[in-house]
Amino acid sequence: MLEFNLFLIDYWYFSVPLFLSIVLWFRSETRRGGNRVDCTQLTNLVNKQSARLLDVRPKSEFETGAIAGSVNIPFEELENRNEELLKDQDNPIVLICKMGRNAALAGEKMQKYGFKETHVLQGGISTWQQEGLPLVKVK
Repeated sequence: MLEFNLFLIDYWYFSVPLFLSIVLWFRSETRRGGNRVDCTQLTNLVNKQSARLLDVRPKSEFETGAIAGSVNIPFEELENRNEELLKDQDNPIVLICKMGRNAALAGEKMQKYGFKETHVLQGGISTWQQEGLPLVKVK
């Protein structure tokens, strides 16, 4: 470990740009697709601002349990089915997936389609379940 620290100090002109690149990459990744919201913020968005919930998980996962009121459009079908959501373009939209990664990518697409306020459920449906919040079975 000491050798590594000495390397970082001796070659600071390599270390500093690498460190800055990592910080900037991490920052851009955490903002990708919209603001991150936790379960409480999601509930407030739905109750106070009539936010639309869009679950981008595959249909088979969605059917095992979903947040009440959410609409399922799998990530792979988003480009072909985005017109289903255009009527709610001015309302906030919260994107949900299993862990949060696909929701962020879907958020980028939704922003390209003209959605002004996109949010991503931080940690996805897994976090929702860990919080002990209810899921509904969809048939």
